[in-house]
Amino acid sequence: MEQKGNIRIEELLPRYCDGNVTTEERYLVEEWIAESEEHQKIVRQMYLINLSADTLSVMNRVQPEKALQKVNRRILQSEAKLWLHRIERVAAILFLPLLGLYWFFPYTTEKEVRWLTVKTNPGMTTQLTLPDGSHVSLNSESSISYPEVFTDQTRNVKLSGEAYFEVTKNPEQRFIVSTPHQAAVEVLGTSFNIEAFAHDSTIATTLVEGAVRFKYEGKEVAIHPGEKIVYNRLKKQYETFKTNGVSESSWKDGKLIFSNTPFNEALHMLEKRYYVQFKVSNPKYQQDAFTGTFTNQRLDRILEIFQISSHIKWRYITSQDKSEKKQFIEIY
Repeated sequence: MEQKGNIRIEELLPRYCDGNVTTEERYLVEEWIAESEEHQKIVRQMYLINLSADTLSVMNRVQPEKALQKVNRRILQSEAKLWLHRIERVAAILFLPLLGLYWFFPYTTEKEVRWLTVKTNPGMTTQLTLPDGSHVSLNSESSISYPEVFTDQTRNVKLSGEAYFEVTKNPEQRFIVSTPHQAAVEVLGTSFNIEAFAHDSTIATTLVEGAVRFKYEGKEVAIHPGEKIVYNRLKKQYETFKTNGVSESSWKDGKLIFSNTPFNEALHMLEKRYYVQFKVSNPKYQQDAFTGTFTNQRLDRILEIFQISSHIKWRYITSQDKSEKKQFIEIY
């Protein structure tokens, strides 16, 4: 491979695809990528290798030498060239049903940046690293789309669902998360949780550290560490709450943490985690709140503890919709 200055590109590429390069090294690699379509294909292949490895969790990192050898073999062999040609013409889908995870590689022209989409099935979560090194935890029934290379002055990603972001700082590239409801969160480098499901009327953003701006309807509001903003897209209004962020982001560590959590919010957290839907037929519980930490607990066990603390009554009920896959639970 070629050499830029005193640095060999083959040494930089694996770290670049893993988001572990300096600003100077990133510029060197991106300059090399722009030189030819062949270089672009090599980088795309390395991303595919890294993504597959991270998703399956069967190896720590793709070894640079093996990754480069694999890429070069595929590019040089005629069969690999035919395979690459087909990828450019049709949508290639890496389907991982056992993990409840989907990677989509949609068609683009050679001059366009390819966008990747990751989706999770009900009850499943995953983690991924974006091209700039930012880390994302993706919650159940969520999807995130992002370009395989951030080439503009803005790092744009699209989220539908819930995710926890740890954004790599880069003052030269703003980081913007767009949601299904024409609202967005803009950051430079920070850690925050955002919940923006397409079927919900609210969008919630919780800031753990750093600073972000929540944008909606041509307006924006600053969020500070220890704050949570809940925007109602129907009322076009928002509320700000104080929080340490532990309860809102505990899902990424496989936990459910309630800290004087209101009744309805606690049920919402359980719905996301266990893919169920609650029907509350007794309003007397609306003023209740719950405190406790649950790790790998069955839903029945959590509800039993709720029953002890608040004397709630609950039962499974049958949905009239036979195609409905969720379980329904009545609180009465």
